[in-house]
Formats: sequence, structure tokens, C-alpha cells
Amino acid sequence: MSIMGMNTGYYYLSWFIRYIVVYTLVHVFCSAIIVSTLTYAPFYLVLILFILFDMVIIVQNFFIQVFLTRAKIGVVVSLLFFVLQYIVTVVGSSSDDPTIDFNKAVSIIPHAAINLAFQTIAYAQSFQITPDFSTEINNYCIGYAVISFILNIVVYSILTWYLDQVVPNEWGAKKHPLFCFKRHNRNDF
Repeated sequence: MSIMGMNTGYYYLSWFIRYIVVYTLVHVFCSAIIVSTLTYAPFYLVLILFILFDMVIIVQNFFIQVFLTRAKIGVVVSLLFFVLQYIVTVVGSSSDDPTIDFNKAVSIIPHAAINLAFQTIAYAQSFQITPDFSTEINNYCIGYAVISFILNIVVYSILTWYLDQVVPNEWGAKKHPLFCFKRHNRNDF
């Protein structure tokens, strides 16, 4: 699309809207199923966790796309990237009695955050507690997952925006790495 002159912002926005609409529709049904099974879990809590996690995954894929122009290689690299995050999740959840600080640290990785959030929801269900974003249950607070997702979205969005303008690809050279600090003349506008 870049060859045809499409603005990069519109390109990313169109893909983001497309996927977030599809994922939202799917996760409304998934959330309804989970809430019907876990009766103490609020619908909005489960839906927000799903949507924020989806947004992180979309933005991470944009980040990976900056470096690759071939679809098949992109699929392999994305898969390896997500498997690596999942491995950290499995290693992090293998501890018998993790501390709250350990859970906070592991929550930086979105896969671990969603895993810990849903473990907390299941744990709350077993003790008939209605979870929310601020209640600490089983050494974890679901709010940590939400903060992790928002931070990941912001960081990967900024990295994608910056690297998309700097990393050269097959369509030509990009901007200087310090283009953000370039001094503008009044005549440039």
C-alpha cells in the first residue's frame, strides 16, 4: 500500500479497526459464556481483559511488521515472538507460591498478565468472591493486568510509529534516526 501512496497512519488504523471490531464481537460471546460458567465474574471485567489483550496483540503484530515485508517470514517471526512470551508465562506460573512483586514483574508480559488475571478470576469464583480491578486475590490484582496491557499498547505503538519511519525497507530509504529532534524553519510549514 505504501507504493500506491497510502498514508501509513491510515494503513495501520484500517487494520486496527478491522480486527478490533471482529475481536469485540467474538469476545462478547466468549465473555457471556465465561460469565455463565463463572457466576461471580462480572461481564465487563472479562470483556475488558479480552479487548485490551487483543489490542496488545494487534499492536505487537504492527511492531513485528515494521521489520518484515514478506508474509510467510512474518508469520514465523510472530509465532516465535508469541511462543517466547508464552514460555515466560509458563515459567512464571510454575512457582508454587509467587509473591505479589513477582506477579507484578511477570505481568509486564501480556500473556502472563492475561493468564494471571483469569487465574485470579477462577480463584475468586472458588471462594465466591466477586473480583474487580482493585481487589487483591491470591497475590494478584486484576488491575495489574490492565496497567500492563495499556503500557504495552503505548510502548509498542510508539516503537512502531518510530521504527516504521526509520527502518529501511524494499521501498526505499527512511528518515534519519534523530528526525524527531530536527529543527524546523518557519518556512517549512
